[in-house]
Amino acid sequence: MNTEIKPVLSNIICSLKERSGCIVIKGLCIMMLTGTRETMDCNNLKFRLGASGPEMETSFAMRKGIPLPKGFRLNLFTATIDTCKLEELDLQNAVIPVYKKGEDIFEGKLAYSIFEAGRTTYRNSRILSCEGKSVYLRQAMKNGVWLTVREPNYYDTPEAVKLVKTAMKVAKTGKYSDSILMYEKECSRYEESASVLYEKLIDLGYDNVYYVINRDNPKISKIDEKYRKHFLYKDSLEHLACFFGSHKYIGTETRDHLVQLRIANRDVMKKVNDSSIIYVFLQHGPTYMVSLDADMRLPFRRREMKMQRIVVSSELEARHFVELGGYSEDEMYITGMAKFDRNVRYDNADRIVIMPTWRRWDLNQAEKDFKITGYYKFMKMMFDAVPGELRDKIDILPHPLMRNVMLKEDTELSKYIPEEASYDEILKSCSLLVTDYSSISYDAFYRGSNIVFFWRELEECMKHYGGNAHLMIDEGSAFGDVCMDVNELQQAIKANYGTPQKDEYIRKYERIIRFHDGKNCDRIVEMLKKDGILKQ
Repeated sequence: MNTEIKPVLSNIICSLKERSGCIVIKGLCIMMLTGTRETMDCNNLKFRLGASGPEMETSFAMRKGIPLPKGFRLNLFTATIDTCKLEELDLQNAVIPVYKKGEDIFEGKLAYSIFEAGRTTYRNSRILSCEGKSVYLRQAMKNGVWLTVREPNYYDTPEAVKLVKTAMKVAKTGKYSDSILMYEKECSRYEESASVLYEKLIDLGYDNVYYVINRDNPKISKIDEKYRKHFLYKDSLEHLACFFGSHKYIGTETRDHLVQLRIANRDVMKKVNDSSIIYVFLQHGPTYMVSLDADMRLPFRRREMKMQRIVVSSELEARHFVELGGYSEDEMYITGMAKFDRNVRYDNADRIVIMPTWRRWDLNQAEKDFKITGYYKFMKMMFDAVPGELRDKIDILPHPLMRNVMLKEDTELSKYIPEEASYDEILKSCSLLVTDYSSISYDAFYRGSNIVFFWRELEECMKHYGGNAHLMIDEGSAFGDVCMDVNELQQAIKANYGTPQKDEYIRKYERIIRFHDGKNCDRIVEMLKKDGILKQ
């Protein structure tokens, strides 16, 4: 693709509507074709959704627009897509101007607002309810325009908007100003590094530490009362007040998990990205897998904040964050992950765990018909590669969002999904993990399980991640057999089930995961004290 010419459009006004079975984007914009002296011919300009998504039906009021100073032009556009096609879209879809000139195709940028060039103030359009989805335009990083197509959530409601405003008022009293807020994925778990470190801090006597968790989490009743006393239940007034009042977050996920993923509440998003926040990223699994220069990894790259620290497991993993994530070396805690301190595997572990990495781009289609998704078909290939005599040993562990969809459908694989959804519990019985490139492979190998990587569709998946996406490990550095076709996968499963880990793979693994002494939490606490995040 020739990249010299670039169509650039900036919205003055932009709106989203539903009309006659279509989602309609309308905008008044200023536009220019850079890299050439030619005037843009709008008959050759279309909008596409995502890196490889569908083109929208696009029309402009004028073929060349109204001339403005310095070569800019003013024009009106309308872009539509049928609501029935929403299921084919990713959760997040960049709206990309595509300009065709002869055989050449040139991609450009559509800016959310000409008045906020290069900035992000977390604006979004009205939220439409279409085909059971919430659909809206949002202002992405650096003022880009993205179309979000997701499940409705609590924070779309007027009730939640009112609760957020009330929580902001409570936060201004200063009640939570010295608090440390801790959390795991979507505030739905109590099994990863945040909960392990949280209990360590409570045991050490820190009384300003709070843990956010869903009230309906079945583990709560089994947790010691001394830890439950500092729980904040998700979506409660206390949770949101502490969220707005605190400036110290410690979690296994990005900060948006602390309230709601893909939230359309501007007050929440402004707080999530507040530059006064001190943020410690514990990681839910080593990030040394899909490269940080992938477009879909943008939330893990460095942001301007008062202080941010990343817990990593080796100098090699730290270098990944420094070189591709934009961090400095002194922002790295080379301590090892807290959850690895509690990693165990049973002596009689005999399960074959199948877990492909989730494909965000398949989720909307999965909710319509899971069996036609690439995710299901790939998982089925993994399943079929397991010898018949070992089928009763299989546990299928889909991504939580895919799991919820899969359990609603009657598929051949559904009965292999364990009732216990805890990754930690399932890995305790794992003898062999079959995956594509999930970071859970680090967790399983740490416990003593063998890993088989199936990379048949790797290239296609990396295209969806966008940018320069690639794996940080390759066939030479992978800590398990790498398979490119089903026959190789069948042979690798037979060869690796019930056998000891190979010395070669242990050496490769220890280059990435350095610590195995059970003292990762101790090292993290000392680093938090050194930085003044914890009192001495």
